[in-house]
Amino acid sequence: MILNFRLEQEFGLENPIQTLEAMNILRYVTQNFDLMLGTKKNWYEQGTSRKKALQNKIFQEDTPIDKTIERWNKRYKKNHPFFGEGIWDGGNDYESASISLCTSSSSTNRRPYPLVLTIEFSIDPSNLHLTFDKTIVFFKKIININNHCTYQSLESGGYSFPKIIPKENGYQELYKKVFPDRISCGWMLFIPYTVLPELIPEAAKVVPVVDNGRQK
Repeated sequence: MILNFRLEQEFGLENPIQTLEAMNILRYVTQNFDLMLGTKKNWYEQGTSRKKALQNKIFQEDTPIDKTIERWNKRYKKNHPFFGEGIWDGGNDYESASISLCTSSSSTNRRPYPLVLTIEFSIDPSNLHLTFDKTIVFFKKIININNHCTYQSLESGGYSFPKIIPKENGYQELYKKVFPDRISCGWMLFIPYTVLPELIPEAAKVVPVVDNGRQK
């Protein structure tokens, strides 16, 4: 059985994002991703095919590759002010990871120059490097990218759909669940305010996020 995770964060910058700045954000994410999973992955540009994508590495010894910077700059210039790029670890269909960074919209003007960071990965639960504590540390590291994070969530799907049987009035889904009597999705949410645990009795755990000695 494979576990699927999706982390999404909305945040902003003081100025419009630049290509090298985006790469530095993605590099920061990949470094902390490796710490969480105990890995040292290679990361590639996303492409129209697996073969094509594997031809273009993003980093060389954690340094952005010049040719990649040129390609991203060219696309950004063409699509400005929209920025949208993603990277991928070259894994197979059942156990891989991807990270994307895209310009967003902010109808409430809560954050300047808004962006959405999305991290998706699948992992075999027998991987003993992934623990709850390491996930929390990763979660905090991503929040601390800057001071304009207004939303972050982490969802986990712990089952798969091997097949769907059609019925007269809809569909019956056959699950492969570890605990058939429990909700098969868990989530974590970042709230940019101080929240007392007793205000959210439904939460399994409320974890404060501290940056430079101050709770954020």
